[in-house]
Amino acid sequence: MKYIHTIVICTILMSCTNTNESIIKTDDELSSNIKVLFDKYVNNDFNLSDYYSDDVIAKINNLEISGLDNLLAGYKAHHELLYDNIAVQDVYVHTNYFSNGNTWSNAWFTWSGTGKTTGEEYTNRGHFDYKWENGKIVELWAYYSEYAESNEAAAYQAAQE
Repeated sequence: MKYIHTIVICTILMSCTNTNESIIKTDDELSSNIKVLFDKYVNNDFNLSDYYSDDVIAKINNLEISGLDNLLAGYKAHHELLYDNIAVQDVYVHTNYFSNGNTWSNAWFTWSGTGKTTGEEYTNRGHFDYKWENGKIVELWAYYSEYAESNEAAAYQAAQE
């Protein structure tokens, strides 16, 4: 009887185990794609339609940008108007494969660049989240200090007047 009681308790405990676990990977294709996107950004290569959906929604701090063309315009402005010597270092990426079917990649990194107008050296830690659907990014959430962009954009604007 003692053993039957133990078997019943073990069976109950095993049936309570969560079989809907999410998986986190760092060596998967989606995590590698995020690293490729950082390299492309640094190299001023914005042929990104293989990675982003055309109607991607980007939430950058408190700003929402709709569509790949609008997102790329911001990335391009970094190179064309605001910064030289852009670099992204200390990149860590993992991808969460959630049990509900959602897939998100998370990236932490250090961005740096030199202001084209001010000559100021900027360094900025950042965190980006990417939601994937059908092999493409449909949402981007970006979190970082806006000091560099605000300062350099204001200096650029003042120089144009």
